[in-house]
Amino acid sequence: MSQPTTPSCKKCNCKKSKCLKLYCECFAAGLYCSGCQCHNCLNTLDNAHLVKQMRQQIESRNPAAFTPKIVGNSPMADGLDGETPARHKKGCHCKRSFCLKKYCECFQAGVPCT
Repeated sequence: MSQPTTPSCKKCNCKKSKCLKLYCECFAAGLYCSGCQCHNCLNTLDNAHLVKQMRQQIESRNPAAFTPKIVGNSPMADGLDGETPARHKKGCHCKRSFCLKKYCECFQAGVPCT
């Protein structure tokens, strides 16, 4: 598990999940909550064993649960100085909104939809 969240990390505001579910932004990013607006938070250094146990339980059901969804911005394989553009690893499921709404992962990351 990483160190407590940094100022550049989004702060969560979980109410019932105790910050131990994938929809908690801190937990999904592999960070402990720090300075968040969450209630009854268990995603802290004091509960590191419980956090690790929950992560393992989630990974046993979905091995790719904690892998980044946006990939790219790494040097190209052919050795050129350019960088590959960021792209969505799996794609989204937007059908009617065409990835123009804030809830779309592609829109939030500023990457073209696949």
